[in-house]
Amino acid sequence: MKKERILTTAVFLLGLGSTMYAADTKSGSDASVNGQKETAKPLELKNNSVQQAQSNIKVSGIVYDNLNEPIIGATVRVKGTQIAAVTDLDGKFSFNAPQHGTLVVSYIGHKTQEVAIPANGNVTITLESESRQIEEVVVTALGIKRSEKALSYNVQKVGNENLTTVKSTNFMNSLNGKIAGININASAAGMGGATRVVMRGPKSITQSNQALYVIDGVPITNTSHGGESSSMYASQPGSEGIADINPEDIESISVLSGPAAAALYGSAAAQGVIMITTKKGKEGKVSVTVSHSSQFANPFIMPEFQNSYINKPGDIKSWGSKTPSTYGAYDPKGFFNIGSNIQNNISLTAGTDKNQTYLSVGTTNASGILPNNRYDRYNVTFRNSTSMLNDKLTLDFNFNYINEADRNLTAQGQYFNPLTSVYLFPRGESFDAVRTFELYDATRGIYVQNWNFGDALKMQNPYWVTNRMVRENKKSRYMLSGSLKYKVNDWLDITGRLRYDDASTKQEDKRYASTIDLFAHSKYGYYGYGKINDQSLYGDLMANINKSFDVYSLSANIGGSFSRTKYDLTGYQGGLKAPSNLFTPNAIDYGMVTNDNRPIYDLHKHNINSVFANVELGWKSMLYLTLTGRNDWDSALDGTSNESFFYPSVGASAVVSSMVQLPRFINYLKVRGSWASVGSAISPNITSPWRYTYNPASGTYSTVTYKFPTTFYPERTNSWEAGISARFLNNALTFDVTVYQSNTRKQTFLRSIPPTDGFTQEYIQTGNVRNRGIELAIGYNRNFGDLSWNTSFTYSANRNKIIKLLDDENEVLKQGGLSGAEIILKKGGTMGDVYMTTDFARDAEGNIAVDDKKGVLQTNLNNPLYRGSVLPKANIGFSNEFAWKGFNFGFLITARFGGIVLSQTQAILDSYGVSKASAVARDNGGIAVNGGRVNTESYYSVVGGDNPIWSEYIYSATNARLQEAHIGYTFPKKFLKGAELSLGLTANNLFFIYNKAPFDPEAVASTGTYYQGFDYFMQPSLRTIGFNVKVKF
Repeated sequence: MKKERILTTAVFLLGLGSTMYAADTKSGSDASVNGQKETAKPLELKNNSVQQAQSNIKVSGIVYDNLNEPIIGATVRVKGTQIAAVTDLDGKFSFNAPQHGTLVVSYIGHKTQEVAIPANGNVTITLESESRQIEEVVVTALGIKRSEKALSYNVQKVGNENLTTVKSTNFMNSLNGKIAGININASAAGMGGATRVVMRGPKSITQSNQALYVIDGVPITNTSHGGESSSMYASQPGSEGIADINPEDIESISVLSGPAAAALYGSAAAQGVIMITTKKGKEGKVSVTVSHSSQFANPFIMPEFQNSYINKPGDIKSWGSKTPSTYGAYDPKGFFNIGSNIQNNISLTAGTDKNQTYLSVGTTNASGILPNNRYDRYNVTFRNSTSMLNDKLTLDFNFNYINEADRNLTAQGQYFNPLTSVYLFPRGESFDAVRTFELYDATRGIYVQNWNFGDALKMQNPYWVTNRMVRENKKSRYMLSGSLKYKVNDWLDITGRLRYDDASTKQEDKRYASTIDLFAHSKYGYYGYGKINDQSLYGDLMANINKSFDVYSLSANIGGSFSRTKYDLTGYQGGLKAPSNLFTPNAIDYGMVTNDNRPIYDLHKHNINSVFANVELGWKSMLYLTLTGRNDWDSALDGTSNESFFYPSVGASAVVSSMVQLPRFINYLKVRGSWASVGSAISPNITSPWRYTYNPASGTYSTVTYKFPTTFYPERTNSWEAGISARFLNNALTFDVTVYQSNTRKQTFLRSIPPTDGFTQEYIQTGNVRNRGIELAIGYNRNFGDLSWNTSFTYSANRNKIIKLLDDENEVLKQGGLSGAEIILKKGGTMGDVYMTTDFARDAEGNIAVDDKKGVLQTNLNNPLYRGSVLPKANIGFSNEFAWKGFNFGFLITARFGGIVLSQTQAILDSYGVSKASAVARDNGGIAVNGGRVNTESYYSVVGGDNPIWSEYIYSATNARLQEAHIGYTFPKKFLKGAELSLGLTANNLFFIYNKAPFDPEAVASTGTYYQGFDYFMQPSLRTIGFNVKVKF
């Protein structure tokens, strides 16, 4: 692209020019700086001698809060003089002052502190909070630090303790309920599965609604392996890139839920941003921290089964007599293992004022509740920060290596799922007999599957499925990043950053001989393999300005960035030739060409070049105006008439408590508002006129062409938000509320059209999806002597509505679902609306119709009937933390209100006669219909099964649970010669306070936009109990 080359050259020239300016004006800059510092001297010399002026020394330092975060805007003055300074974005200050003077340091919400000026002039000051800390320093987009007072949008921050107290293999699960406005759902894939993260409702109809992840200001790749298909047959969301991060390496997480907060990331951040700040070395002596966590898991909630009625002879369904089985009562829970998640970590930090180092090594070894489900991860992290050239040049280097392997992650569906046969196993047969899942076949000379109960619903021996249908991913990933910051003078610095991320993954799918033909495609077995190379390169260059002009302040960031991503998959899959179970590429029967015996190939490249600017103007530290602009040149739009798109935002904030006199109980009050327009580029390669489809008959690829619009545009999300932040009662009570609205237009659809000019499908761009809602966060902190209490409450509500879908208002989009129940998008509806196409047949009076055999009848509806939306109406989180003399105790309650969920699992259990409901109905003499009784087996053969009457299997998704609980004790350092020892007991998903569904409504089978709230033999969510040990030397 020509513009790509132009932009790359521009970014290079900007860096070259900045470097030349820094080099050529070094002496001039120093003189200027000295001149600025000396401006205070005439004021000082009016009443002092020249001899006293010569005793001045250079005083410089950093001001921290009690969480070791630098404070922006703290006032540092020399007692008894007019010499003063305000700390910059890094909490630093510098001036000339009398050698034996005293510094007075003050900041809102903190105790004023006096510090004697040391002989060398270097000082580090930590201010104590008067009560509850006001988050004065916030990490925003591109890693830019901003004063909390100046922010015109909502940014929520959580610390490391929220991630590591109750540990998960994917740390994002630990944030559930702790942040307003973000829905976090752990996938049902088991240990190591991906997590669904959606902020302020789904916006894009056809693209991902997952949030963007950013580490230390740089976006990272979050590829999910293992497939995310959304169907009744298979749904196995594998692990994901963000799960590779060691939670012990995380210092804090900031959530930028609104587009205005994330506008500097342009098209990548339309769905919000998770900003991760990692740990770095600290000045001081060597410190070593060793931690261990063991968590043990079992199923949280399962369907209710019966074992009082057995199966008829030769029948797999359990509609036989009520009599004890000769093999004893069968309980499907016995199939599940006790899952485990063992995490170990050792970290080291050391440093001087010029050089700081952080090193950590971590291991995660987890096994799921399903047999042969594994997740293993090994992390090595090294980070070094070095200051040079009299602290003008700072180099930060970070290296991460991850080795990860996962096996048999299974969410739900008929395929590759052992739970169909576990749940439906006939109650009069011996399950112990099938625990020996394979028997030796002397004729074939191999072990074959031991299963005599048919393959309805693709059932096989469940132990065969877990041990002889093995899907594995093995990944080796390393991330290199570096930043170089040059401080030109007191108010200007130039920063350049570069991150390279390379992940190589080997995928294998082994299905042993005697697996049913649908999956094996050969009597000798099946083998699939793939090699994935996932690479990304990101770089940016920024000029950062932070300058005060009497009552005014200016903070600005101007720069450019580039992003290069590449995803390359090559491999092959197919049935094997003789001999059996030889799992190598050469053993695949390439001569037997079918749609399942074929090459695997996928290649995506995506390039983005950008320029951006962010300007923040302040007046008397009480009024702020922020302007942001970013322009992207996106390769996904290459060849269109609009390759370049601009994304602006504007915001304002006012600290009312600094402007007017408020009642004494109001310590801080800020109002804010912002507007932004950000975009999400179309999928890469769409603009290419060529597509390829595989023809099994010939074993070749043929081209497919689509009709294109005149030009392509990125999806455009226009949004606004307004909010209030307040602190009361000596900062003990905090209150933050935000209202927002977003409209996402230019949605991209591929739809079928009548054959015209050789086209059978066309791309169109239309639609408007609106999300509006409210986010509320309330916190309170109180000390009662040695007892401290910290409580918080979060509430968020979002309303999703399709304002416009297609040009024809009666045209709808079907997004999949289960047989007889689909997600259908219509104008005026939501992106989670469920419609059913089956119902009871009814007579003229509207009563349920009964046939001559006194059985109910099912009818197919010509017009699908709306049953509700799977989207929640509101979510809350309520946490409490108590501390007393080394003891700590805490718990978190979460709740979701509104929405529906559907369970085909329950429908099939009913039709097979293995559910508790089917036994209760038989005990009662049948199902009550129209004042009479209908035979239970006859009733459930119509109402349940593969194509049920969905009105009987739709449940409220409203639920409340004890999400987390923990108790611990930290031993006094004097007992361990200065070492710090902490012990703790932890638990997750202890119990439901309220739930009406037969499964966990918060579990999801797919991390995609659709197929939420559908249960088709979904793996149960997990209840975990464990302990933590941490020692710090």
